Amino acid sequence: MQQQVTPRQPRRMITRAGACLAGLGIAATAFAGHDHDRDIVRAAVPEGAIEHVLVINLENESYKTTFGADSPAVYLNRTLLEQGQLIVNYFGTSHVSLGNYISQVSGQAPTPAINNDCLDMASLAHPPLVGGFTDIVPGTDADDALYPGQVVGDGCVFPAPTRASHGAITIGDQLDALRDRDDHDDHGRHDGRERLNWRAYAEDMGNDPSRDYGTVDPTGGTTCAHPPVGGTDYSNGATADDQYATRHNPFVYFHSVIDDHDRCNTHVVPLGKVAVGANGGDDVFSGHLYEDLRSPATTPNFMFVTPNLCNDAHDHTCAGPNTEGTTDASGRNIGGLEAADLWLRHWMPMIFSSPAYRSGKMLVVLTFDESGFEDARACAADDQEDCRSPTGPNVTNPGYSPILGMFGLQKPPTAAYQYAGGGQIGAVVFNRRFIEPGSVNTTQSYNHYSALRTYEDILGITRGGDDGFGHLGYAAAAHVRPFGPDVFNRRPGRHHDRRDDR
Repeated sequence: MQQQVTPRQPRRMITRAGACLAGLGIAATAFAGHDHDRDIVRAAVPEGAIEHVLVINLENESYKTTFGADSPAVYLNRTLLEQGQLIVNYFGTSHVSLGNYISQVSGQAPTPAINNDCLDMASLAHPPLVGGFTDIVPGTDADDALYPGQVVGDGCVFPAPTRASHGAITIGDQLDALRDRDDHDDHGRHDGRERLNWRAYAEDMGNDPSRDYGTVDPTGGTTCAHPPVGGTDYSNGATADDQYATRHNPFVYFHSVIDDHDRCNTHVVPLGKVAVGANGGDDVFSGHLYEDLRSPATTPNFMFVTPNLCNDAHDHTCAGPNTEGTTDASGRNIGGLEAADLWLRHWMPMIFSSPAYRSGKMLVVLTFDESGFEDARACAADDQEDCRSPTGPNVTNPGYSPILGMFGLQKPPTAAYQYAGGGQIGAVVFNRRFIEPGSVNTTQSYNHYSALRTYEDILGITRGGDDGFGHLGYAAAAHVRPFGPDVFNRRPGRHHDRRDDR
């Protein structure tokens, strides 16, 4: 059953501001977290049973397109669904892309600029289309009683905490603070090789440093690739050799991450590459994700993986090759769900063969950022207000994008909850111990905020945050629930299923 946590004497924990103040040169302060007068529902997994979470984000496809009878994602539907659980009622939180990535790692809701993917709107009239990378201003704290942990303003890059404001942080910052606390409790002792708490892996990042920016990485590409604040983002359109998109790399939109360059370079890295085996031969992998997964000792606790603009299904005809280099009858690079399916066909077996996954201590989540633009629901309810999906403080209809309105793809909202979310996308979750392979879940509705709350719970982030129980932003909203026993629906110790080994 889902764990109901009754308030009790808390352990000492770093405040959400303290999670990164030290990196800003400000002393962090530990405090005894305050328990609210309510029970907290935790993710339905025993404490400490899952030590690693790996999230894979694909792009811009509705649930019906991805999982329907005519889906081109054959490997996903015929092989992967047999190994995990399909969560039917999983929804995005906004339109367009960037806000959904932001919500998954921070619980922050979008700003107007984020709902335009931080595009430089002036460039619409003067191609090429480029993006902006501006600070959110004024960047003040919202009323936490109404908008837990939210930052007020417009722009793209969230402010870090200061002595006077909570600002915005990520699950990466939380994990680093948790590690710092544990190191302090252990008097700085480490056993064996030290692993990173979290990492973001972005395919093609830095293939062209003049386009992507960043610091040269020894394995190829660049690390922590993003424009300078106030600069120009040239990654909105893919090129033949570089299909990285800054807007699909959420951690670089937080000053709590990018202001410490060495730390960002360590944690935000290129994905790596796969050389596809000829005539059915073995694939050969290289790069950060493959190397990190080779041992549990080097597998981060939280991993966020973003394929490039071709392999994530974003571009239906690609500027560069997909994983297998397939083309259509006209010689154009095949993209869309077909390309995403090819990427999964090669990368997922490598992930499933990792020692951390085979131990049963890794949760893998495969989802999409948002649905098609015609679906801006927050749940399956007829009355979207019943979804109770968070809105505000910066936009009242998070599923409405002004740039989509400019092109006639959406009509401006005339009422609240008209565009309540990012539409139905579905998610597939995998774990060898706690998820029944081949199951289909239609029981509950979840979204990206629910997922973040789940990750925080199962990785031991149980204090601090914006509710005193370890949850950031709208993951701390009282009505947001983590994955429950409907998701973690397998009792450990049940008979071995051969589908687990595929």
